Amino acid sequence: MSLLPLVFSYSSFGGNKTHENKRDRRSFDEVNQSLSDYVFRRMFRMTKANFNRLYTLLELPLNKAFFPKGGGKRDPSKSKYLVDTKIRLGVAIRFFAGASPYDLMQVYDIGFATLFLSVWKVIDVVNDTQEFRYTFPDHSKQKEIAQAFSQKCKAGFNMVIGAIDGLLIWTLMPPLSVCRFLNVGQANFRCHRKDKFGFNMQAICDHNLKFYWVNVKWPGATSDYMAWVTSGLCNLLENNTTTKLLAAGMTLVGDNAYVKRKYMAIPLRGNQTGWKDGYNFSVSQIRITIERAFGVFVHRWAILRAPLTIPILKVPALVECLVRLHNFCIDCEELDIDSVGDKDFTHLHRTVELSNELYKVRDNVQQLDALDRPSELLNCSNHFIDSESYRYDRSIVGDTPMDVMLAIARDNDVRRTVY
Repeated sequence: MSLLPLVFSYSSFGGNKTHENKRDRRSFDEVNQSLSDYVFRRMFRMTKANFNRLYTLLELPLNKAFFPKGGGKRDPSKSKYLVDTKIRLGVAIRFFAGASPYDLMQVYDIGFATLFLSVWKVIDVVNDTQEFRYTFPDHSKQKEIAQAFSQKCKAGFNMVIGAIDGLLIWTLMPPLSVCRFLNVGQANFRCHRKDKFGFNMQAICDHNLKFYWVNVKWPGATSDYMAWVTSGLCNLLENNTTTKLLAAGMTLVGDNAYVKRKYMAIPLRGNQTGWKDGYNFSVSQIRITIERAFGVFVHRWAILRAPLTIPILKVPALVECLVRLHNFCIDCEELDIDSVGDKDFTHLHRTVELSNELYKVRDNVQQLDALDRPSELLNCSNHFIDSESYRYDRSIVGDTPMDVMLAIARDNDVRRTVY
């Protein structure tokens, strides 16, 4: 059989410049000039003014990354063939916000390879830019954060400098070849509680929902406790007498996946009453800040609401970039806080009654107690609790900030607020 039918010219694959598709590419401002401020913010997760501010901060490093030689013989600002860096930044932001790559290709008249080249170079530039760097707060900033947190809880605890929790970064099941390279089994990336593959992202946020510490080191099956105690920050806080990283009397707040330490306060386990229930309620008013931060983070960058299809080894870099852009948006006050009015539980009670009548089994729905609380869900946030035999046996000398918080709740007879 002749091989001639299998022979193609190079131009058949688009490699010949004479057969290249002619681009009539418009600038970023021309493409988006018809968008209202509201629509632009919904699409890019920030206002036009803040997007321009972001581009101003990144313009020089973006030009250096995409045009290291100044664009060759052509001026990037005048050529219809070279993609402007503002378009590349806009494409990346829209991709992070959940836009389809194919829609972006059509809108900005770029190729598939160009799109992902833009995304990954923008990630590198954001992660390398000093203005987006975040660090653990110093003692002065810690006192400022603690004062702000004290206004968020009924007990007025004034020693909390951050809320900590873990978030699953959802991915596809990693290829076996990658797992062999990492010397980690595929099952280690599966979070059994959520039945999803991914990474365990540990994060600490302040009262403004801004992250100041993030660690994406462990696969999804790892407990929050293990991911935390193996982190560098945990080791620094354990040796706080030497490092002086934490101001005297200050603490973080976490759920029962963590343990009581001189730098960590957690809720009391089990069903509590009286001031102990008030303590748990006050702690939850602070700890919910990290849950809100995660909610804003995932809602803002909707790419995280579906399994990431990017190579598994590139996930930490992507997450780091998204965290930095999230903090930028927080600094720019890109956060709508809606007022919450009085709750009406009439519809909720009726829904429970209908479910009971329909299924004839009370276990199918959560029941409400006399205070309109889902009683079966109270104090049930103890997910990822490790066996005590796996926990480090560290003795605690003297009172911890958690003990001080308990004393405040006891002395002031703090009780749960009933809405």
